[in-house]
Amino acid sequence: MWGAAICSGLILGLVVGIPYFGMPFFYDYFEQSFGWGRPEALLGLPIGTLVTLVLGPLVVKKVPPRACIVGGALVCGMGLAGFGLMGGSLWAYYGLWTVYMAGWIFAGPLTHQILLTQVFTQNRGTALAVAYFGISLFGAMSVALVARPLTAEFGFRGALIGIGLLTMLASPVAWFGLPSVPVAERVVVESGDALLGSRSFLLLIVGSTLAISGVAGVSQHLKLILKEAGYVEQARLDAVFGWMLMLMLTVGSCGRFAFAWTADRYPKRHVIGVAFLLMAGAMPLLFVVGREGMPYMFAVVFGLGMSADSLMVPLLAADQFGARGVGRVMGWAMPVNTVGQTWFPYLVSLMWGAYGSYTVPLVFTFGCVLLGRLTLAGLARNES
Repeated sequence: MWGAAICSGLILGLVVGIPYFGMPFFYDYFEQSFGWGRPEALLGLPIGTLVTLVLGPLVVKKVPPRACIVGGALVCGMGLAGFGLMGGSLWAYYGLWTVYMAGWIFAGPLTHQILLTQVFTQNRGTALAVAYFGISLFGAMSVALVARPLTAEFGFRGALIGIGLLTMLASPVAWFGLPSVPVAERVVVESGDALLGSRSFLLLIVGSTLAISGVAGVSQHLKLILKEAGYVEQARLDAVFGWMLMLMLTVGSCGRFAFAWTADRYPKRHVIGVAFLLMAGAMPLLFVVGREGMPYMFAVVFGLGMSADSLMVPLLAADQFGARGVGRVMGWAMPVNTVGQTWFPYLVSLMWGAYGSYTVPLVFTFGCVLLGRLTLAGLARNES
């Protein structure tokens, strides 16, 4: 049983961790090589998300999860390798993001959450933490140990092709390592109208989207924030960003296990409260990130604070709607979260263009994170 959680972690690391946290490493290379503006470089991921959004609730729940993941991983890898072969056409760039996101819908967190909440009737928090550990672990390595050395050796194009091929390895891992869960086990009888009209459902959607979107707004712009703070020499910028990301996600991985252990034993509102305080403490550090040592201090505090969000959403859904309700709830929550998670960084880039710096966009971003945490805490007060 725990082998399924470990395999999910490995797959999510390859399909989500390396691409999601590694792609921002290439944004300044795209700007320099193709002459794109910052909003154009960040628009690909949200466009791909919108185009493939319908696949989440309509298709994924109707296909056995192992089949979803096997095929989705191959599609993700093809999209990522395509970035290394493309020219400077924005249409090709947006098209490749659409290909990647189509695979992500099938092989990403939604399918794994549904599978693991069915396999585990107890210790769901710990099982999900094991799976999400893969995202953080591979995300931590994505720049310092993957994108940066590959770029130094083969150029940024060769690095992107290599990342695409690496992602495809998730397909055989899924085929041989995941259990076959019938589609029937994931079907929920509850009325869709009753669900959509539920106050708890609306709080879960709004709170999780605000919190997760704000975290994405910081992580997707982190390298560009460092550049604005004074890290302008390319080799130093690449190195500081790589090690900062590794520290942030490594600390986040440890924090996720701590939050998972606590959430299995204590009221979840207390877990969310601690995460709220950590995120509030991280905010002022980002405004002095240009000082010596500050990037790594921010990485520790922010990494701990961000580690609770993706874990708490399926746990709160299971508490409020039962194990068999998780599939329907996450079928709605995951696509909405993904839209926020991918479009919010684009909004930050537009605000950056309007204000000429990251000061106002970052204040707005942290405000959204804290408001989302407060909303989820209100939902957790109703837990059984």
